[in-house]
Formats: sequence, structure tokens, C-alpha cells
Amino acid sequence: MYVEQDRVWVRKYVGYAAIWIQAEPRLENAITATQSIADGGSRPDSSTENYIKGVIYGFAAVTSAQAGVTPNGSAQNGAFNTPALRGLVQIDQTIAQQDVFLGASSADGGEVEIDPVVETMRLKQEGRRLCNQLARMLGMRGVRADIFASAPKILDADPWGYAAESPFHTTDLLHWRRW
Repeated sequence: MYVEQDRVWVRKYVGYAAIWIQAEPRLENAITATQSIADGGSRPDSSTENYIKGVIYGFAAVTSAQAGVTPNGSAQNGAFNTPALRGLVQIDQTIAQQDVFLGASSADGGEVEIDPVVETMRLKQEGRRLCNQLARMLGMRGVRADIFASAPKILDADPWGYAAESPFHTTDLLHWRRW
């Protein structure tokens, strides 16, 4: 089940402020819908909620033995590994820590060159990618605002614009794909 802090992070990364909860209930309804049926949502289990939390907080490395399938169709036991992946909160923290390195051209006696500007840009791109993954898991076309921009602007007044009354309804596939 989502706690309010989880919802705060979701709102932040898809570009909504809490003040819009009553005016724009689709986001809150989408968040609730990704919970398991047991927690008042519409999913059979908590897999979707866990994925969303993983995008926000990061994924821990997992190694598990599950029944696998070989190419000839016979079942076997195999270990399936999932690597640890950074989440949006960790990316935000890393970007905030980059200012320590700003202005440095080398470290450790000149043996290591540091380019914090390029690293910050790379982190912001990864953050944007994860924000869009989060938005799509909630049924949105994309984020409402790019929170990794220095001055976020509203990208899409209606990121839920699949409805026929939207000026960008589903027949406008080029806009839906952001082309």
C-alpha cells in the first residue's frame, strides 16, 4: 500500500503539485489503481506498485531460483538475477552532490579527470527516462513537466489526453508518440 510519501514522490516526478489533487483526480486514481485488490486497488497483487516504488527508490539486486525453460522445452531450475538499479531519489541526490566537483578538472594528482557537467547531464537524462517510465505505468502519455530541467515548464497541459474531448485525442498518433 502506498503511504503519502510515495504519492508525494510520484507527483513530483510526473510534474504535479499536491494542490491539484482535487482539480486533477486522474493521477491519484491511477496511483490507487496500481495497488493490489487487497489494498483497495485494481491489480491482483502488488507487482505494479512494487515496480513503481522501484523506479522511485531503486531496485535491490535479486538472485532467485525459479523454474526455467530450456530451448527444448524441458523445465529446469535456474538462477535468475536482477541487477541493482538506481531510482529517481538516488539520481536526485547524486545530482545534488555534483556541485562538490564543479570546477575540478582532475583529481588524485591528475590521474583521474572529472567532468561533473557531463555527469550531471547524463544523470538528468536517466532521470527523465525513469520519469517517463513512471508516467507510462500510470497510464499517462508522458510527464506533465520535466523536473530535471533548471526551470521546468509545463510540457503537456493534458498528459492524460487520450480522451476524445482532448485536442490531441488518440487518432493523433504523432502527438501521442511525441513526434
